[in-house]
Amino acid sequence: MSAKNSTVELRQEKTWVSCVGDFAILKKFFAQKQGPIWYTMQLFEALLRGFGQVVFVNNPLGGLLIIVTWATVDPGTLALSVAAAVLGLLLSVVIREPRNIVENGLSVYNPVLVGSVSYVLIPQIYGAFDAFSFLLVFLGTILSVYLTRSLRSDTFACMTWPFNLVEIVLIFALSTQNGANELTKSMEPMLEKHNATSETTMTTMNSTGFYAESNDYVNWGMVFRGCVVSSAQVYGINNEILGAVIYLAMLMYSPTSTVFSFFGAFCGTLAGLQLGVDHDKVYNGIWGYNNVLTGSALGGNLFVLNGQTAAAAVMGIIFTSLVQYSLESIFINTQLSSVLTLPFVIATSFFFKLNNGKGDLTFPWPVPPMSFPEKQRHDYLMRQRKIPRKNLRSSFRMKRGRPKLIINDLSLNNMRNYNLALYGKQFSTFTVLRLNHLK
Repeated sequence: MSAKNSTVELRQEKTWVSCVGDFAILKKFFAQKQGPIWYTMQLFEALLRGFGQVVFVNNPLGGLLIIVTWATVDPGTLALSVAAAVLGLLLSVVIREPRNIVENGLSVYNPVLVGSVSYVLIPQIYGAFDAFSFLLVFLGTILSVYLTRSLRSDTFACMTWPFNLVEIVLIFALSTQNGANELTKSMEPMLEKHNATSETTMTTMNSTGFYAESNDYVNWGMVFRGCVVSSAQVYGINNEILGAVIYLAMLMYSPTSTVFSFFGAFCGTLAGLQLGVDHDKVYNGIWGYNNVLTGSALGGNLFVLNGQTAAAAVMGIIFTSLVQYSLESIFINTQLSSVLTLPFVIATSFFFKLNNGKGDLTFPWPVPPMSFPEKQRHDYLMRQRKIPRKNLRSSFRMKRGRPKLIINDLSLNNMRNYNLALYGKQFSTFTVLRLNHLK
């Protein structure tokens, strides 16, 4: 029996390509190495993973691919992002973040966003960078690491909440300084009109307003560009080459989540057209980047993918577009001119709570250790197959003239309908209770 069972287990095991997914073989390699040089290399690997974790890519090769392409497209934004990422990584080590958090780059991606988005936003709401603005950016980076630790829990997905909270504070803090008058003047015509465009994810709204007045012609080639560039807009970059490379990095990590991400970008782009948003915002990916994140999060990363979670991912994508439309309508009258990734975190936080506990079979959460979506689903199905469902047996034994029911290997959660058939003679010695599971 043992030989037979081992053969079955070997058949159930699946071999994954080493360099795709989460590149687990590299983690095992560094785990066996000791010394300051190897520890530095391990931190560098965590830094690469952190750049990919912005779009749920836990793969150092994917992160490296994004960084190299980013350097050729917008080196200035990358420089500030790297500085913030290194600061966030070192701080997470100092405050003794759990090892799996550091190794997987989960303490890096919020600082990356703080650096990249601040590089785009600050010149527009404050002016040229100076010592004060740099000080606030690095202070915001430190705060994002602490907020990431404080918001993390088993029942709440932290995601980019720290980045949004910190960036909102930075926007209001800097807008009250020497650039406040310019910002107020630039917003006066915006309050009269209702239409605004944004060249990048985090740019301020200008006098062209929020809603499209008479822009009926749709350039479907530019719509496709909007879908592609949506992934780059997550980092605040309006470049289709970087967007295509990010999708490639996502494909290396998980084809499943990539499909949901691109589907999210497509749905968000179409939603922008249907809601009458200015077409320039749609063509520049402004209405797709939040949906990219929602699709990737709900499409296999935060949930084990099945029919129910796939449907929830689609509904979450739709809800994200509606939240973005509502927030932009509200923020148009405030100094907070960008929705950042608030639509994504709001929608995903609500849908993440569809799971009512660790035993929820409808919307199951992945079980640690975390991995990429395909492996998480495979491991989940293997665990489910090991749960006995048929031919469950128990026995009745006499104790002081009354039968005592003893049930062995019985999982009530997996039993729906069953019949009880009693065999024996007046419980003289023992009676077998047979449970026939009905499919």
